[in-house]
Amino acid sequence: MKFDRVNELLQTGANIGVILSILFLALQISRTEDVMKAQTRSTLASQSAALLFGEADNADLASIVRRSYGREELTADERFRLDRLLQAYFRHWESTHYQYRVGLFDKEEYSRLREAWRLRLARPGVADFWCSSRIAYSVAFATAIDNLLAEKCDP
Repeated sequence: MKFDRVNELLQTGANIGVILSILFLALQISRTEDVMKAQTRSTLASQSAALLFGEADNADLASIVRRSYGREELTADERFRLDRLLQAYFRHWESTHYQYRVGLFDKEEYSRLREAWRLRLARPGVADFWCSSRIAYSVAFATAIDNLLAEKCDP
């Protein structure tokens, strides 16, 4: 009888140990997820700032962007540079969208970014560029951007 009682106590202790290990693991996973979210946020913010600083620091590029928004004529080389800049923005947005979809980016902050994207898409030429290049992006991201457009892309 004593052996059975000792065996029961050992088994109960082992079960409690397993439960405590699972709880500890869950806590560690939660902390790791918080760190991943913070790191994602920091990386995306740095990339956004780099794009904006790139426009601001390069007088030629700033002029191209400003003139495109004013619907002024651009040379073929200027159009090429502007298209590369827009492509960089859309790739960055696609990365942000992906991070949001996989749960690494805050919902409220993402919704505010979507409003900023909507404003950028309303600028002259941006939606046209999107419509001509959307095939190069993931279906989920393309759908998200299409939903922000005032006028849909022609099929």
